[in-house]
Amino acid sequence: MLFAHWMVLVASLLPIVAAGVAKTSQRGYDNHNPRDFLESLPQKSLGKRMVAAQSNSWEALMMFAPAVLLASMRGVDAGTLNVLAGVFIAARLAYVWCYAKDLASARSSVWFVGVLAVIGLYIAAHIA
Repeated sequence: MLFAHWMVLVASLLPIVAAGVAKTSQRGYDNHNPRDFLESLPQKSLGKRMVAAQSNSWEALMMFAPAVLLASMRGVDAGTLNVLAGVFIAARLAYVWCYAKDLASARSSVWFVGVLAVIGLYIAAHIA
């Protein structure tokens, strides 16, 4: 299995990690009503930002996973596939970190890098 395929798993775990940080960011987590708890987190708090990071991570996964699978099926060179997947994951890790640290402009920049990596996967699949 290629590195890029493992990166799909990593991308799938990122929203879960962000949610875990959100749930542990404040006392009183209620596992009976987790969504109510997350909605009740104070605005601009670490927990609230991690809820947003979780949502965006699920959305990014919906772009990334099909791109990796399509590129794999179309026979894109493993090196190209692995580099683009690695860039995407590095950007997503930086994105979640920027969300945690409330670095909005940096967060937008690394988000864009991740999107470019996904576009690169689709272009590589088209060329293959």
